[in-house]
Amino acid sequence: MKKGETTEQMALFVWARNNTHALPCLSLMYHVPNEGKRANGAVLKAMGLKSGVPDVCLPVASHNFHGLYLEMKYGRNKATPEQEAFMAGLRQQGYKTAVCHGAEEAKAEILDYLQEPGKVQLAKCLKALWIDGKCGGVPMGRMFCRGDCRRCERHMPTRAESTINANMAAVEGYFKAPIIKAIVGLSTGKPLKNMTLGDTLETINKNLAFLVAGKQLTVEQSAAVLTVAMDAYGQGKERGERR
Repeated sequence: MKKGETTEQMALFVWARNNTHALPCLSLMYHVPNEGKRANGAVLKAMGLKSGVPDVCLPVASHNFHGLYLEMKYGRNKATPEQEAFMAGLRQQGYKTAVCHGAEEAKAEILDYLQEPGKVQLAKCLKALWIDGKCGGVPMGRMFCRGDCRRCERHMPTRAESTINANMAAVEGYFKAPIIKAIVGLSTGKPLKNMTLGDTLETINKNLAFLVAGKQLTVEQSAAVLTVAMDAYGQGKERGERR
């Protein structure tokens, strides 16, 4: 089939089907078959077929829009006056519209439309490892993923993250957060401010001992978390030596 609007639109829907594991709402996207000549054109018009309707609809609310309509073009083709008028009407009703020249432009438009503020870029989410509806996240190294990945309800924790989560579940957030941040920093070779990696590890150890004394952690739980911290120290030191 010669490359054109049809093949680009087909490529877009293949991409959508291949990524519903990460973005289930893509399964709602559909094509409005309002182009071309038909033997029963008069009947279809009587049934509501209209010229100017955009090619693709994603009926998902986002960014204060009711949904997204895309008009697919190829090469130097431009939207017709009927298409421009219909899209103007859609915008007045609270829908977002865009003219996309090819599948890649359409993908970018869809991801930008669905992107939530403060979350990992969806393009990176789609490239992550997904297993049984869970995302492996964007790695910061061998032990941890980015913070916004770790906060995602669909994130599949690494072994280090699971160990910390399991053993620090009962610790108050204002105690837990700085310790986790320090351990993650160790794994990437970034010690606490004005400290070495060794000083940071010792600070983590002291904070864990404080939580044991306050009965927020058991000795066994503290040891499990400290083991992760020591592994993070080793990884951070290794990173520093490679630089």
